[in-house]
Formats: sequence, structure tokens, C-alpha cells
Amino acid sequence: MPTSIFKPRVAALLVAMLVWSGSILAAPTPFTAHYRLDISGWPDASITHTLSRQDDVSSSGEVWESDMRASIKVASGEERGQFQLDGDRVQALDYTSAYSLVGIGDDYHLDKNQLQALPDRQTALFELSRKAPDARCANPQVSPCELDYQNHKGKTERLFYRVTDRSDIETPAGTFPGVTVDTWDPEKRDRHLYFTFHREIPGLLLKMRYVKKDEARSHLTLTDLTLDRPSDAARSTAER
Repeated sequence: MPTSIFKPRVAALLVAMLVWSGSILAAPTPFTAHYRLDISGWPDASITHTLSRQDDVSSSGEVWESDMRASIKVASGEERGQFQLDGDRVQALDYTSAYSLVGIGDDYHLDKNQLQALPDRQTALFELSRKAPDARCANPQVSPCELDYQNHKGKTERLFYRVTDRSDIETPAGTFPGVTVDTWDPEKRDRHLYFTFHREIPGLLLKMRYVKKDEARSHLTLTDLTLDRPSDAARSTAER
């Protein structure tokens, strides 16, 4: 969703690509996740994120869609990205977003040609979470990795990132194996977004925390999760 809906930069939840370490990447699992977003100075927001497989006979690989919707009392936003998954390769295909703030809004669209070089935010969110468990940028003694993606207007954004933790995470929806990534804008070193993803279910965000000048400004919490098909990851989680 565009950054004008919420602050701080809720849209930065949707970030770009990590360097692959060479391991076999996890297969997608369709899911519907619900979140509560607490933002300093704003009413609490509810967010729904759905990852689903699409029927597209024109593509050689699997086509998936990541759909994220947010709403508060005075605003709403939606962002949807389609991407093709061919083995370990992910290619963004289409992106749309829309928002409304007190009755005023706008729509955005990026087509397949515009997405050839860099992914949209929804595709990048999936790619980031899929590769984070084995990312090389975990040791604080090495330089952070860089990631590039396109925002809702097609502008290239760059963040630095580092994997900081791979522990289990407790949420109101249950306890899950997590991997946490610290990201920051190289031009705004005092601002950090910490994303915690499920280690075994690509695209599934467990929590998020935004920190500015060492002060927590917002946090996202998973409150409910529905997996649309059985998986080893889901069964192992349910047994915890």
C-alpha cells in the first residue's frame, strides 16, 4: 500500500531480493494471515495478507499472487503482485495498488515490461522471506547486503539488510520458527525496520518492528493464520 496511508512507511514491509546462498529454497504454501498494526499517533490498523496460486496456462512455471490489504477508521489500502515461480527463479509479472484517505485516493500499476529488471514490493516480500533463512548477511563482521526493488510508482528503492536472528517466535496465532531481518535506508541510518518471517513458509510475515532513533514507533503482530493445504511445516508447528 502507498506510503501516504500510514506512517511510518508501512509500505516498506514489501522489500526486495536477498543473495541466495545456494541451498534448496522452500516451496510456497497458500495462506491467509491477519495482523494488528500498532502505530504511534494513529488508530490501530488491521491487515490481511493472502498468498494464493493462480491458474495461468500461458506461463511455463507456477503463477502466484500476493495480496495485502490494510484498513483503519479513516483510510484503506490494497496492494497485489503476481509473479511466476520456475524452480528457484522468481519473476514479477504484474502489480497493482490503490489507497483511499478520507475519501481521496489513487491507483498505481506496473506491468510485466516494467518489472523485468526489479521486482515490485509484493514479489520482493516473497523473495526476501524465501531466501532469508540461508542469507549470507548474518555475521556482524561482514558488510550488510544491499537490496533494490520498485515502489508503487516504479521508483527504485535501496535498503541495506542483515539477518539478526533465527529463533522461534511466539504470536497470538501460535509459535513458529522465525528468521528476523534488520533493514535500513543507507541515507537514514537512525531508522530500522525489523521483519520476522516464517523460516519454512515463504512470504509469511510473523511480526514487524519499526525503530527510529532507538525508539519503537510501530509494530505488526500476526493474530490469525489459515494454511490452505497441509504441509510438513504446518504440521510441525501445530505439534509445538
